[in-house]
Amino acid sequence: MAFRPPSIQILTPTLAPYDAIGNDARQMAGALEPAYAVNLYAEGIDPSLAKVAKPLRSAPEAAWSSPHRILIYHHSVGWRLGEKILFRANNRLVIRHHNVTPSRFFAPYSLPHEQACEAGAESTKRIAQIPNALILGDSTFNCEGFIELGVARENCRVLPPFHLSEELGREQFHMPTVQRYSGDFVNILFVGGIKPNKGHARAIRVLAAYRRHFSERCRLIFAGGMDDRLDGYVAELRQLAMDLGVAAQVIFTGAVSGSQMKTLYTIADVFLCTSEHEGFCVPLVEAMYFRTPIVAWAVAAVPETLGDCGFLLEEWDAFLFASRIATVVDDAELAGRFGHLGHRRYLNRFAPEVLKKKLCEVVAEVAQPDRISTAASVYQ
Repeated sequence: MAFRPPSIQILTPTLAPYDAIGNDARQMAGALEPAYAVNLYAEGIDPSLAKVAKPLRSAPEAAWSSPHRILIYHHSVGWRLGEKILFRANNRLVIRHHNVTPSRFFAPYSLPHEQACEAGAESTKRIAQIPNALILGDSTFNCEGFIELGVARENCRVLPPFHLSEELGREQFHMPTVQRYSGDFVNILFVGGIKPNKGHARAIRVLAAYRRHFSERCRLIFAGGMDDRLDGYVAELRQLAMDLGVAAQVIFTGAVSGSQMKTLYTIADVFLCTSEHEGFCVPLVEAMYFRTPIVAWAVAAVPETLGDCGFLLEEWDAFLFASRIATVVDDAELAGRFGHLGHRRYLNRFAPEVLKKKLCEVVAEVAQPDRISTAASVYQ
């Protein structure tokens, strides 16, 4: 009998524009569709994405009942409905693990965020009990969390997340942004949602050190959306900037368009990453694509993502970070070399065709007739 490619169900909690997990799920579906029948389901779908996914409530029960189907489950938070489906599914299972932020980061600021992270951690423990499911981590760092819970290392694979770097590259430049950040100023860019695990306070201290020791003509641009439930965190950051005398040089852009984001990467002299917890860090890949020199703190998955194409500092010291920024700013040849190395790493490891090839290899492995990875027996 000829081999029949399995159909694939991709399951994710929400789909929203510019959301890293949603982007990964959407582009994963697009990468597989030429060879497989693919359905992308989400519980919450932004109206702008209504044509690219189906509401989870519309999924037929048969979607979860066939061992010939593959279910790719995107995991990052506690998701009651998703888990309910996952643990009764009779499909071959791939757990797409995006990491769960430790709840301690949110505890001082938002109980709902803290509880969501705790629920995600508890969900990880339950998912780790599924026999023979394949863990598909964004990074080795992410896979290690499942291995510590008893998942066999041979049941783990690494696939960097799909992203929108090249879509950003095709955007038009946003001229108001060009005009605002032009002039004889050093533009230090930090991209990511304004969340406590991102280490924004450290970045502000780096800016203050740079301004004190190297040049007053500098600014720190925080490009990322803000959540009203984390207003206390943002207030702390603004107060710190005032205390250090750099409030006028710290800019919170809020959510930005693709055109604005492209422009920010292009006008930035340095991309700074002082995040305290990252399961991968997609903005690093975007910076590599745009050839923006990078200075980063070597914690969590950041070293794995960045490699040797920027300054990667293992010791936390604000002055040391500031001095590395000054080195990049003052040495155009070094900045260009970092930009070249970053773009080469992008092409070799993170370009869409590279990711598509790896994903198809994983799916082909899971589709082998002798592989069994259903979860239905765990909670019976």
